[in-house]
Amino acid sequence: MSSGLLDFFTLEASEYVEHLDGLVAKASGGAPDLEGCIRNARALRGSATMVKVGGIADVASALERVSHALQAGGLPWSDALRGAFVAAIDDLKILIRGVRTWSDAETTRAAARAHELATFAPAASTAGASAPNASIFLATEATEIARALLAFAEDPVGPASFSATLQRVRGLRGIALLKDLPPLPEIVDTLDQAAKAFELGGAVTPALRALFSAAAHVLADGSIALMRGDRPRTTSDELAAFVSAAGAFGASSTPDEVVPISALFPDDGQPGLVSAALTPPTSAAQRFRMEVVSHAEHLRRLVGDASHAVDAATRERLSRELASSTRSLSRMASSFGEAPLAAFFEEQRAQAVLLAGVALTALDRACTLLAAPHGKGTAEILREVRGADAAPAPMHPTVPVPLPAVVEIASLAPAGEASLVSRAAAGAAAGAAAGEATSGDALSAMLVSGLSGLSGLEETPLAEPIDVPDDVTVPIEDLVYRGRDALDRAIELRDQMRTAGGAPDSALLAELFDLLELAATTD
Repeated sequence: MSSGLLDFFTLEASEYVEHLDGLVAKASGGAPDLEGCIRNARALRGSATMVKVGGIADVASALERVSHALQAGGLPWSDALRGAFVAAIDDLKILIRGVRTWSDAETTRAAARAHELATFAPAASTAGASAPNASIFLATEATEIARALLAFAEDPVGPASFSATLQRVRGLRGIALLKDLPPLPEIVDTLDQAAKAFELGGAVTPALRALFSAAAHVLADGSIALMRGDRPRTTSDELAAFVSAAGAFGASSTPDEVVPISALFPDDGQPGLVSAALTPPTSAAQRFRMEVVSHAEHLRRLVGDASHAVDAATRERLSRELASSTRSLSRMASSFGEAPLAAFFEEQRAQAVLLAGVALTALDRACTLLAAPHGKGTAEILREVRGADAAPAPMHPTVPVPLPAVVEIASLAPAGEASLVSRAAAGAAAGAAAGEATSGDALSAMLVSGLSGLSGLEETPLAEPIDVPDDVTVPIEDLVYRGRDALDRAIELRDQMRTAGGAPDSALLAELFDLLELAATTD
């Protein structure tokens, strides 16, 4: 169990037990507020179940059963019951403090206290909740969070006063069940993101208050469904209002702008505080690769989430994040001089916002290639991605391709003379060109006659042979670049390395240096 989750449990559980203790003390010997006891005991049971502290969960469950029995009128309040109630609360405080060093002593203490309470209200005598423990815990937390969000929307408070609610919101993200209950995960994520600017001193805007209010109604609706043992609704008026509020809040947020470093210095031609290194440890291509991998992996995750999104809130959030991530990749590529790649991401952004399948597929393919361990050049990646969009030309398996070699050779024979290829082969080729499949014996005869006909070239060649002397000597100077030719070849290699990206090949660098020396040779 992670230390952070135990810290959260200790804080939450202590708060629930303190509430129970306060309710008993306030009753002054009489029966406490049973509704409050049930609510706090249930929340404690759910919290203990999630962190797998079974002893505390058993005691909390026994307290909940006793409270239900008292509320139903089947169990009278007495001094003995009050003593058991107070003893259970005191032992819960001890058990919570020992949750990190849980031993057999804590297990024995919890079992004894649960057994004592069971004598007043056995488990079989009280109807349990129909929903699983984790669902009840989620429902309880969602209800409390919804109340706090509505109170904030009506009367905003400072970040310090609202921190406890935000802590409860973020605590829900550690519950595995949450991700299987859309749209609740989307509500929690959106609230977390929206609250970050507010925590850093941002103003409480009308858009933020509207977002919190809409989220509260969705959480309350989901809580009611969980308490009934149902799943939250993925389509409702409350959810539609939340989607609209989230979109308005995202539109009101100011996007991060990329400011060129040159804009931070006076334009007076004097050297600034930042200057380019003479021998940088990494090339521009290497820095581009280091930057692009994390961006590409993030965009791939968004594309994968978009392909499985089912509720409107999730799709609206992914639409905004896809637009932002695609724009970021486009800007980054542009800042590294990769204009074609930047244009590609900008082209896909409009369709990605609509969660169009074609755009998502193209983005996923491009990001996969960009994040590959041995990345290809951006030009090659774009050729591959754009080529993948084009459908391959269909080929009919029963229509053979004509043999152009037979027709070409036959056409080379002088006018009026017989072809070197037999008429049978030519006829078979003509039949194939007309769409008739050539196979079996006909195909075998065509191939044999065609190949044997080629032997006639030895007696009747198509052209007179030319004698090439064996003692021809070619000066080596004629085989290497010199002067302007060497410079042109060096420029060609430079452009080739720029297009390829990444670290330049050592062989290409050696050739480039040789060409520079040859470029100085004019005679």
